[in-house]
Amino acid sequence: MTFHILLLDGHTVQSISVARALKKTGYKVAAFISERISFGAVCRYIDKRIWAPKVTDSEKYIRFLCDYLARNRVDVIIPMYDDSAELLSRNKAMFEARFAVRCAVPDFPVFDKAHDKQKLMEFCRKRGFPHPATARLSEENIEMAAGYVGFPAIIKPNISAGARGIVQVDSIEDIHRKFPVIYRQFGACTLQHFINHSGVYYNVMLYRSARGHLAGQTVLKIMRYFPLKGGTSCYCETIRHDALMRICARVLDELQWVGFADFDIMEEKDTGELKIIEINPRIPASIHGAYVSGVNFPDIIVRDAMGESVEQSDYHPGESLRFMGLDFMWFLFSADRFRFRPSWFRFFGRNVHYQDGSFKDPLPMLMGCVSGILKYLHPVFRKSKLEA
Repeated sequence: MTFHILLLDGHTVQSISVARALKKTGYKVAAFISERISFGAVCRYIDKRIWAPKVTDSEKYIRFLCDYLARNRVDVIIPMYDDSAELLSRNKAMFEARFAVRCAVPDFPVFDKAHDKQKLMEFCRKRGFPHPATARLSEENIEMAAGYVGFPAIIKPNISAGARGIVQVDSIEDIHRKFPVIYRQFGACTLQHFINHSGVYYNVMLYRSARGHLAGQTVLKIMRYFPLKGGTSCYCETIRHDALMRICARVLDELQWVGFADFDIMEEKDTGELKIIEINPRIPASIHGAYVSGVNFPDIIVRDAMGESVEQSDYHPGESLRFMGLDFMWFLFSADRFRFRPSWFRFFGRNVHYQDGSFKDPLPMLMGCVSGILKYLHPVFRKSKLEA
């Protein structure tokens, strides 16, 4: 059966991979796009582009989405980014009741436990899951939070994406100076133990079906990222890591999670201890790493949402994935540009893949490079990503 899928935030890089996976499965793909200069604006795998308002204007966006659903067939809505995922989760019951559509996002009480970083860390502490020491941060409890977490530490917004707003602090005075700036821009924050990691981190993708079993799993070893202090993956490899899988699967069971989840995991350099940093309750930019390793998460999402049976996909690690637009920025700024192995100049190979385009769909990569440069030149974006 041909299902009709609507992607929210279809201008993002993950929309390329999701649309490609869905189209090759035989589905019809439409996308709400809010940025003209973007990946989704030129992706050949999107059948229908709908120029939509920005999701930050939630009332206008909901009216726009309701009007579209009333006039067009949509079987499943899949959010591509944090804002649209939160909006869809908050209004899931209303959309599904009014329009007989399925929203591929957890119910909000469960969603909120993962999306809010402070609530997730509290959940991990109470249930005994490995995580860095974390405390709620306010102007009234700075000394108490610092006493529990210790130094070095990071100030981390409870709700943010792409490492925005994260800043390292090494003293009480540091917190007093930096916290008000971060709070004014991002809202509620936590103070979290700074993990001295080895320079790599892990990305674990899982799908827990409505019946409570895992229907797909992938582990990415993130080896290059930008900004250099810790940001979005620009080079990674798919690997096997059974211990990570078991930890993350247990977390989803305890949460009674239904749907796709994306874990960020760090490893202590000295002890090798694995720590859960956050769960992204939406599809990440690196989703194509799962697809090239045999796990078609977009198809799994649609089938489970529509009540069809989903089976555990065969997972074949050993594939590498580059985000070329971001990897170019890494090359410009990294002192390891010529020392890194595998070489940055290894552009081709049977196991080399690109998440921001392909030979059959080259325009998104070009558009992404232009979009990235424009964002980097914007002083607010540069401050949130680099200067903190």
